[in-house]
Amino acid sequence: MSKLNLLLVEDEALIREGLRSLLEKEHFVKAIYEASNEHEFKSQISRGIDIVLMDFRLHGTNGLELIALLKKEVSPPKVIVLTGLEGTELIVNLLKSGVHGIVYKLDGYKEIIYTIRKVIELGSFFTDKIVNIIQSNAYQWDHVPTVLLTLPEKDLLKAIADGLTTKEISISLKMTEATAETYRVRLIKKVGVHNTAGLLAYAYRNGIL
Repeated sequence: MSKLNLLLVEDEALIREGLRSLLEKEHFVKAIYEASNEHEFKSQISRGIDIVLMDFRLHGTNGLELIALLKKEVSPPKVIVLTGLEGTELIVNLLKSGVHGIVYKLDGYKEIIYTIRKVIELGSFFTDKIVNIIQSNAYQWDHVPTVLLTLPEKDLLKAIADGLTTKEISISLKMTEATAETYRVRLIKKVGVHNTAGLLAYAYRNGIL
């Protein structure tokens, strides 16, 4: 394997530094760059990056939004998403975005290295867990709800998670109570759940909150 330029995208410094210290010992690593937010990410992707190791949850943005930026590059790097989230909707949305690998953080460093090697060798690689999700959702692939919400939708979700009443939400978001309730119902339909509890569960398992 030729030496690679890696970009670590992680907003928690301790995790980023720990992963860097491990990767620096690998013989196939040429250089390691880091980004903790969208601005730093944009400034690093022009450095001839071969592999992006990206956490999904990032302050002010997320992996899907950054992957969309990469598609504008002439020669986009391979992307391996590292996540502690196991929401089926999230995994399917990542797969639909064109990621080349997905590693659950709980699976550890050896799985990260194994996935990097396989992605370089094969172009993409997914573990049995991810393949099972693909197989289980093949029949509804185009109908899995998005995990990309608008800013107003995120604000509404946060207000609901904070336990605000419809009246309190309307005041906080500067809208009428009827409008706040309409937005809540629309959001429930959008993500394919049945009630507010289901909406919150969906948001937490997919890293939206």
